[in-house]
Amino acid sequence: MKPRVSTETALIFVIAVAVVVTGAVQASTNGSGKVVLLAFVAGVAGLGLLAWARAFGSRTSAKAELTSGEQYRRLADEYRRLADMAITAQEHTDLKLGEVSVQIDHMREQMQSLQKILEEVE
Repeated sequence: MKPRVSTETALIFVIAVAVVVTGAVQASTNGSGKVVLLAFVAGVAGLGLLAWARAFGSRTSAKAELTSGEQYRRLADEYRRLADMAITAQEHTDLKLGEVSVQIDHMREQMQSLQKILEEVE
């Protein structure tokens, strides 16, 4: 969400004050406290609606910018690069595992040969 500029903050404050003053004038004219309560609730609801609209609008615009902009292409390229690196690392791991398996087989054959020699010596 983008930061609120001072003019927007001042405008919101002026509207809130106008709503409260209007409610107070109505209450003093009619002698009713319900009007003040109604004005207060309407002001709070208006501010809540304004905040919701700002959040929803900025989220939608950020989503549109991400999907159609340069930032999306950069993220997609970074994802591809990381995926390629992961595949390369997996291939290297498989090769090393194959080499280790060959070495273990060779050592196993040497151990068997050594056992045969020891059995013959006994």
